[in-house]
Amino acid sequence: MTLDIVLLHAPSVYDFRERSAMYGPISDVIPSTPIFEMYPLGFLSMVGYLEENGYHARIINLAVKMLKNPNLKVEELISKLNAKVFGLDLHWLAHANGSLEVASLIKKYHEDVPVILGGISSTYYHEEIISLFPQVDYVIRGDSTEKPLLKLLEYIDSGKEPENVENLTWRDSDGRKHINPLIYVPEDLDELSLDYGVVVKLVLKHRDLESNLPYESFMDYPFTAILTCKGCTNNCTTCGGSKYSFNKFYGREKPAFKSPKKIAEEMKTISEYFKAPIFLLGDLRQGGADYADSVLKSIKNEGIDNTITLELFEPADKDYLDSIAENCERFTMEISPDSHDEKIRRLQGRYYDTASLEKSINYAMEKGCEKFDVFFMIGLPGQSKESAVDSVNYSRRLLEKMSGKIYPFIAPMAPFLDPGSMAFENPGMHGYYRRLLTLREHREALLQPSWKLILNYETNLMTRDKIVDATYEAMIKMNEMKKKLGIISIDEAERISKGLELAWDVTKEVDHIASLRDEEEKEKRLLELREKVKTAYKRTNLAKKDLRTPGRAGIRISGVLKHLIRGRG
Repeated sequence: MTLDIVLLHAPSVYDFRERSAMYGPISDVIPSTPIFEMYPLGFLSMVGYLEENGYHARIINLAVKMLKNPNLKVEELISKLNAKVFGLDLHWLAHANGSLEVASLIKKYHEDVPVILGGISSTYYHEEIISLFPQVDYVIRGDSTEKPLLKLLEYIDSGKEPENVENLTWRDSDGRKHINPLIYVPEDLDELSLDYGVVVKLVLKHRDLESNLPYESFMDYPFTAILTCKGCTNNCTTCGGSKYSFNKFYGREKPAFKSPKKIAEEMKTISEYFKAPIFLLGDLRQGGADYADSVLKSIKNEGIDNTITLELFEPADKDYLDSIAENCERFTMEISPDSHDEKIRRLQGRYYDTASLEKSINYAMEKGCEKFDVFFMIGLPGQSKESAVDSVNYSRRLLEKMSGKIYPFIAPMAPFLDPGSMAFENPGMHGYYRRLLTLREHREALLQPSWKLILNYETNLMTRDKIVDATYEAMIKMNEMKKKLGIISIDEAERISKGLELAWDVTKEVDHIASLRDEEEKEKRLLELREKVKTAYKRTNLAKKDLRTPGRAGIRISGVLKHLIRGRG
């Protein structure tokens, strides 16, 4: 059967299986591995929307397939695909290498089949992509691509050039570049459903589980998410999804919110198929107190028994926490103060004091919050190496005076400072030195053999070397602190610590090897490090279990069986 469109998700670096690279802690606080195999949520809404409108679409998570099958012949797989159009995401800039390489492979075997790119990063770099990368025919810009994609497919079917497709950057048959207006910026998000049932449907339809897994370990620990809004009310200095960024680059002057009813419906669908945590992306209070309360009441009215993970952009007051406790059967929370130092926190765009933070955490635990994650970052404006490490000392003080399951994490801002963020656009003003600017530079940087060499920035207080040293020193110290306080077992903590020390040593070894002039010797020495790199990753990866919410998570077989009985597969 010829499909209308196949959506492929590439690994961050296409040939990662052949390379020896120390990617370090760049993915330590997200579910995916360092090759960023988690595809964007938009894949689900796009497939659902296209299917509703009569088009046959499929997802292939190529990154997951490559992780799970080291012998997978990617070119053979791509050559056998039969589709009228191929789509790739370049949402996170970490895919600047993989997505463009896979696009080239598609053109190698399907020369005349159009290739479409979409996502935040491809929007930012749309002109460079169309001008310099012939393997891409179209870039759909903006944060909502469902309707422009449908319209583009209709134009492709008709053989007409897409002069009237909103948000589209493209080349015509003579190779001339066109930039259509970015005018499709929906304020109503309800007609674009995020249906996790699409995953079940695609698995059953194509008898292919791996292609549809959101990330490699999904079956071991399914963690689901729902986008509550598009856009943001905050202006965090280093964030490419800030109010500033959305307004300047993505056409969104103010956030658009999904209705409470729609959010609850999507959560109900998830609960039908998965006994898994549901992460509500975005602070509900961005839509106002009444909106947040309405969402929470809708959750209770739907009788959803999944654990709900709520994100806070700033400390929560008593009324909001009371409403959460009243309406969510089980809940966890997370907040990212980024630094324990209020001055640095303000430079990052987070304008709240530490006393308010602690008061909010303490009251949440009193109201039954099962777990509260607190995230600190390394590489912030105005942050020294000493200050970065001191966030661990603050974490210890926080844990010693609070009761309940509070989990602090610390990680580097890596691999990239977000293009479109205020810090990327005006680095000097915010205390940054930007090492890379273009998409091509970022694409090439991803081929470097260590995460230090990939970093696209330094700060006025920390070089890349200092960022690396601060990261490993802080992470080792955080691990030791968790061991002493009994948060993790002694055996596990010691394995993680040895892994971090090994990773630090390997990063230094890679520095020396990268300075060699003899390319053959360089390649040989890097390959000799592969086993050390694998050992370091396996040991440090144990720490990611702290990200998981309490309780068991898995597939609800009854939901899948109902799906089969209804004949929706």
